[in-house]
Amino acid sequence: MNQERSFPDLGFMRSLVEQAEAEAISEDGMVRVVAGPGGQTKEIDLRNHAFEISGVELGELIVSTMRAAHANLQRDLSEAVSRATGFDVKPQAFGGGLSPVAGEERS
Repeated sequence: MNQERSFPDLGFMRSLVEQAEAEAISEDGMVRVVAGPGGQTKEIDLRNHAFEISGVELGELIVSTMRAAHANLQRDLSEAVSRATGFDVKPQAFGGGLSPVAGEERS
C-alpha cells in the first residue's frame, strides 16, 4: 500500500503536540486523570468514595490511572501525527509517560 507522504506545517505540528490531552478514568470511577504533553499531568479528580480505600490502594489507583492517561495521549498523538504526515508513527516515538516507581520494573 503506497501512502501519500507530505511534510506538514511545522507550526501545525507544534500546536498539535502542545495542545494534546488525553483522559483516563479508573474502572471503578474513583479516579480521573487528564494527561498533557511532555509527561504533564494536568488534572487529577478523585470521587468522594475514593477516600474510603486505604492510602496505599488509592496511591496505586492514581498511578495506574495516570499511566493509562499518558498511554492514551501517546496513542492519540501518534495517530494524529500519522494522519498529518502519512508516516506510520508508533506511540513509543513520543517517550514521555511516567518514570517507574522505585523497585518497579517497566514492561
